[in-house]
Amino acid sequence: MPVPSSRRIRTALWLATAALIAPLTLTLTELGGGGARAWLRLGSLILIGSGLVVLLIQQRTFERRVAAQARADEALRLSEAKFSGILAIAADAIITVDQNQSIVHFNHGAEEIFGYRAVDVIGRELALLLPPRYRSVHDKHIGAFARSVENARRMGERREIFGIRSDGTEFPAEASISKLVQPDGVLFTVVLRDITERKRIEEDERFMMDASTLLSHSLDVDSVLQAIADVGVPRLADAAFVDAIEPDGELRRVASTSERQTLTPALRQLAAHPITADSPSPVVDVLRRRRLEHVPTVDAEWLEANEDPGAMAAWQSLGAHSLLIVPLVVGDRAIGAVTLVLVDPQRAFSGERIVLATKLAGTAATALENARLYALAQRANRSREEVLGVVSHDLRNPLSAIVMCARTLEENPPADESGRRSLVTTIRESAAWTNHLIQDLVDVSSLEQGQLSIERRPVDPAQLVLQTRHMFEMEVVQHQIELRQEVPTNLPLISADSTRVIQVLSNLLRNAIKFTPNGGRITVSVRAEHMDVVFAVRDSGPGVAPENRGRVFDRYWQSSQGARARGTGLGLSIAKGIAEAHGGRIWLESSPGSGATFSFSIPVVRSDGKPTGG
Repeated sequence: MPVPSSRRIRTALWLATAALIAPLTLTLTELGGGGARAWLRLGSLILIGSGLVVLLIQQRTFERRVAAQARADEALRLSEAKFSGILAIAADAIITVDQNQSIVHFNHGAEEIFGYRAVDVIGRELALLLPPRYRSVHDKHIGAFARSVENARRMGERREIFGIRSDGTEFPAEASISKLVQPDGVLFTVVLRDITERKRIEEDERFMMDASTLLSHSLDVDSVLQAIADVGVPRLADAAFVDAIEPDGELRRVASTSERQTLTPALRQLAAHPITADSPSPVVDVLRRRRLEHVPTVDAEWLEANEDPGAMAAWQSLGAHSLLIVPLVVGDRAIGAVTLVLVDPQRAFSGERIVLATKLAGTAATALENARLYALAQRANRSREEVLGVVSHDLRNPLSAIVMCARTLEENPPADESGRRSLVTTIRESAAWTNHLIQDLVDVSSLEQGQLSIERRPVDPAQLVLQTRHMFEMEVVQHQIELRQEVPTNLPLISADSTRVIQVLSNLLRNAIKFTPNGGRITVSVRAEHMDVVFAVRDSGPGVAPENRGRVFDRYWQSSQGARARGTGLGLSIAKGIAEAHGGRIWLESSPGSGATFSFSIPVVRSDGKPTGG
């Protein structure tokens, strides 16, 4: 039976009241006449009126209750709408399942995280969102939670939990679960958060800490370079190279050793093929501009445009598909570059990986610079010890000779003039030799500080050879050495400090005399070559062994094999410094048993009076 509306009830009451008013008016008229029947009718009407009043009061109470219920219903509707809105916009996944593990609620956050639409998962089992290896364990945990007195708990307190997206990829997560017991069963609600980004940041921090420890483990330059090449593999790349700028400006390449073994042969070939300043490799541009370069796609066309032909086969064998070249920068200068190589086509250099590689390069650059500074400090300590050895050994002999001759002249001078002259000559030669040793030490110090004095002017190279030869004529005659010269006419003028060039020629001649046996031959030659004049000193001594050719210009290094006398080990080093200060170079050509030829170049004077290249 339908319930009458409040408006209909109100209309009925007013009609009943109106019906009552008419007879009541008549009754009051009758009372004025004093009739007993009128009193009886009045009592009846009053009783009926009282009932109607009560009915009106109940109607008003009913209306208030209906209004209050309507307000409560509206408040509930608004609360439910607000709650639904919060669930819809929540970034976390909020998933509700029933006691059979069937999904009954799947919010927008869950759609974003798992990659499913809510309509596609409602009614399906929760196992859909779990990696297969966790499904049986998860069911046991849910069952235990349902039987427990707890209403909520945090999931994964003892170990990490993972979800699986619609594309099959797994991700780390953290979650909490609550339960609601209803008469018709239990509902479980899970609030789950994807913590992939947080885990990545934590792993990056651990990686940087481990990398810093590895890179600071040694102060040996070679070890640090190898550590830089290895530290980014495999987290950042499948393989890596380091191209380090050596003190002489050349580039030294070191390849990683922690990659897959199948990549090692190609890496070794590429490491044996270092790049130069003229190479088309993008590494050169990265070093010059001190900015990283990302090569997202490495193909045959790119290799042809950016790599030397001799390295093409090794690059193709390596199978690189992407590169990231990051400079190693200290202050405002680049000291090298790291090339990270991706071979796996499923990997790419994301923005986060590039940022991490940049941080790693900063740490690596500091480690390499510290190792080099330490090596310089060690070299300085060795140099100091070697200088002390030179001073204590080489200066002692001439000083002892001077003291001995002076004491003889003072206490027991020879009676004949020739004897006294001989002592004086010995003192003078010993003093000259002492001064020569001191000057060598001064020149070495000046070269170290880049303060070697060079006063250029146009000079005739033939004249320099003639002056130097006169200085050694007596010495070569004493050792029965033939001194030849091969100096053509009309040589171009050179822009040089004549005193310094004579010093270079003198050091080379002195070295040749030291290793040329009696009866041997020394030839001094000069020739014009392109925009330089090349001076050469060739001897007929035993030559230089192959293993020692790279050391002959090192400071304090000297070979005693076949040497006539011990030297300071500074002459060739000083000669190298002077030649390079002029913008030239110095080099050695030698075969064991066939003598040695030391050559150095000095730029010629241009038409405007300046040295070529200056």
